[in-house]
Amino acid sequence: MRVVPGVVVITKFCRPGSERYKTYIEYIDRENAKKENKQWNLYQDYMDNPEKSTGLFTRNSDSLTKQEKKEIKELFKRAQEKDSLMWQTVISFDNKWLSENNLYHPQDHSLDEKRMKEITRNAVEKMLRNENLENAVWSAAIHYNTDNIHVHIATVETDPQRRMKEFVVYTKSKDGRGKEPLLDKTGNPIICKEYVGRFKPSSIAICKGAVVNEILHSKEINYQINDIIRNRIVAGKNSRMLHLDPEMRDCFLNLYRHMPNCDRKMWNYNNPIMAERKQMIDELSYLFIKKYNIEDFNNFKQLIVAQGEAYRRAYGQSNKKYEIGKINDLYTRLGNVILKEVKEYDKMNRDIRSLNIAYRSDRKSKATYRDRGRLFFAMRSMNQGLKNTYEKYLNEKIHEALLQGRSIEEIDLPGRE
Repeated sequence: MRVVPGVVVITKFCRPGSERYKTYIEYIDRENAKKENKQWNLYQDYMDNPEKSTGLFTRNSDSLTKQEKKEIKELFKRAQEKDSLMWQTVISFDNKWLSENNLYHPQDHSLDEKRMKEITRNAVEKMLRNENLENAVWSAAIHYNTDNIHVHIATVETDPQRRMKEFVVYTKSKDGRGKEPLLDKTGNPIICKEYVGRFKPSSIAICKGAVVNEILHSKEINYQINDIIRNRIVAGKNSRMLHLDPEMRDCFLNLYRHMPNCDRKMWNYNNPIMAERKQMIDELSYLFIKKYNIEDFNNFKQLIVAQGEAYRRAYGQSNKKYEIGKINDLYTRLGNVILKEVKEYDKMNRDIRSLNIAYRSDRKSKATYRDRGRLFFAMRSMNQGLKNTYEKYLNEKIHEALLQGRSIEEIDLPGRE
């Protein structure tokens, strides 16, 4: 079943010599635009038309005066004279979706225009920033002349800074069915330079995302979701050692035994080398959540399901990409914290093996108990950063063994097979 998107964003551009560019400038401050707007096509018919539009607004003004319109007109003329492109953006809305989110009231055909202008400003500025057009000039208007309320935005650079590119000039083919390169007198394609016109897909996505998030109040909801992930579940793991937990110890040690023998920096959840261990990490993550954060996890699931449905309505999607993304985020973050403990546990085991080798060498050279004590304190200094329950337990066992003159191999340590 097709889902009607709540928001659609499109952006096109026209060159400074085009009729549409010229016509737009001519009608910026015209009072009779309603009768003489044929050339401007979709973008032209809103100028000072009370039945179709509420008039121009800009980055800094909600409603332009006649003088301000003249000033904007001069800026657009200056941009055209300097060969700036004009970018034409339309943000179109499903009226029912606007009504569902309390921006539009179909009973009296009223729109929360003040908020709509604020939403547009935020979205346009983010889009232009992604295109390195922060210094561009734009004007916009809200339209009511179709079944979908929409906002038209026109953008130019008064002092073009846009990157330039070379392109081949095309003309209609002889059969009139297509196009072919325009050739010079020597038979070579004519190459011209112009500013890059197309906006990146990411810029359009940023604009649309900003509109959707503002209307859905997604910032607050996403904050709650991220707070559960980072500050409740993941942060809670830092104070708990899984290798000392009776319910998770076996699962932890099984994961440790199956870790790849490589640079420990590669022990990262999303590293390809960890692909075969992800299931074990996820199982350990679920055990941890089930024991310590099941209420938070259930609340988290309710929030992402509701937010996912809201996004599907806004974007016109039918998949559960949002929910899957958030679940993956939770398991990735928690998985990396678990792997951090695995790395610490591995370092302890390697330090113990190194200490045991040194201790045996010391015995062969008939070292005194005082020398053994120095070795013990060196080991403590080496592990002083690992201040947790396991370190305390480990040091006590080693200290006791050294004082008794026993080998470290004789100590009963967790994880030793």
